[in-house]
Amino acid sequence: MLTTKPKRPASHAHSPQPTKQSWAWRWHRFSRRTRWIFLGIVALLVVLRLALPFAVKAYVNHQLDKMPEYDGRIGDVDIHLFRGAYEIRDLEIVKTTAHVPVPFFAAKQIDLSMEWKELLHGALVGEVVLVKPEIHFVAGPTPEESQTGKDRSWGETVASLFPFRINRVQIDEGKVHFQNFHSTPPVDIFIHDLAATATNLTDARGLTQLLPAGLSARGAAFGGGGLDLDLKMNLLAQAPTFEISGQLTNVDLVSLNDFLKAYGKFEVARGTFALFASFAAADGKYEGYTKVFFENLDVFEWEKERKKNALQVFWHAIVGTVSTVFKNHPKDQLATKIPISGTFEKADLGLWTATATLLRNAFIRALVPKLDTTIRVEEVREDKNP
Repeated sequence: MLTTKPKRPASHAHSPQPTKQSWAWRWHRFSRRTRWIFLGIVALLVVLRLALPFAVKAYVNHQLDKMPEYDGRIGDVDIHLFRGAYEIRDLEIVKTTAHVPVPFFAAKQIDLSMEWKELLHGALVGEVVLVKPEIHFVAGPTPEESQTGKDRSWGETVASLFPFRINRVQIDEGKVHFQNFHSTPPVDIFIHDLAATATNLTDARGLTQLLPAGLSARGAAFGGGGLDLDLKMNLLAQAPTFEISGQLTNVDLVSLNDFLKAYGKFEVARGTFALFASFAAADGKYEGYTKVFFENLDVFEWEKERKKNALQVFWHAIVGTVSTVFKNHPKDQLATKIPISGTFEKADLGLWTATATLLRNAFIRALVPKLDTTIRVEEVREDKNP
């Protein structure tokens, strides 16, 4: 009878032994002391990585504490070593000289990182992405109760938080407020859902264009309006050198009544507002224009004014009369184009030209509600003027 050799049980299957190609074999080649040193270094790196967010948070809060007239705090920090980046969450900067009920600046998240694509061009620069940032400009009865930020060099604070030059800035879902809590009535006008991108802020590649840096911004305005802004600039020029064009369109004036009553002492029953502007600056001078449009404007309603005092009614009547006289009646439109030019020491608003334009619009034709030509830097340079 033929017999078969019994198979070796699976439990006795051949177990792999360390080979020269296996990590285990390489690890056992090191001495016990070397292995302990290696494990200690790894453990130290892990501890440092875990502690790094807390250290960065303490450093950032310390730098924010150094700001005169302002105080700042952040909520959390997240480190991204592979990207060369870190995120700041829940940043808030408040004014400390007086009680202002809103922060000067706040952001849900700020990402500061290396701009790796610029390394290919030999530039060591960084970028900043701000998610849901808010800035609040506040008008108050005293400088201490006002909040403009102009009394602080914010570039120093940013430089202390990020060791590289900022070359690109991106804003997602931003808000900009102008508020007055002391006026009658209180005022709050704002731009929301702001999306903006600024590029080539350091001219890191040594670009030869006249205006290498740029800013493009889009947002939604108060009263259902829309904001569009485009800016080209040369940040290295000795004198301000830039081209800027923008428009604010389809603003419901009724939503501005708190502002109009607080600052103009009148209000509107209906109407829409639009503004178009283009400016350029070079060699210490600037030129440009602003076009302002009011459509379907109804400033004065007697039924609403009967209960008001005589002086207030008189002022409303003046405003209403002026708006009626200078309307383009077939289109129910009030508009004017204001040329603005001068130096950075003195401005010439071109009021006579503005008046002539307003009269021409009222009695001859309506201005087209869009930008005319874009003013270029070449138009204001010294060699282009006699």
